[in-house]
Amino acid sequence: MGNVHKTATSSDVEGLKTALATANKDEEDSEGRTGLHLACSYGKVKCAKVLLEAGANLNAVDKNKNTPLHYAGNCGRKKCVSLLLKKGSAETLQNKDGKNPIDLAKLNYQLDVVNLLEKDA
Repeated sequence: MGNVHKTATSSDVEGLKTALATANKDEEDSEGRTGLHLACSYGKVKCAKVLLEAGANLNAVDKNKNTPLHYAGNCGRKKCVSLLLKKGSAETLQNKDGKNPIDLAKLNYQLDVVNLLEKDA
């Protein structure tokens, strides 16, 4: 795992900014996940903001075609979902299983996120 990934999951905003100075903001791990995928999965909204400000791909897809919004919705990370929606994340993109972010939120009973996604739809 690269420095962008490590710092994006640890709430180390300053470390993330330092890593972004020399690293690819959209660097992928072995599963095709970017730092933004992981920040959203872990609910690290401040790190997600830093990555987006650095120009990270809002709709990057991993090997299963999940976007950061899929990760945030699946894990019930309401603040990250809200941030991604405000930045224009595509809500209708489907992963390899044909699921969009709201489908994953429903499957995992993330009702606050479901309500947020339905409101924005």
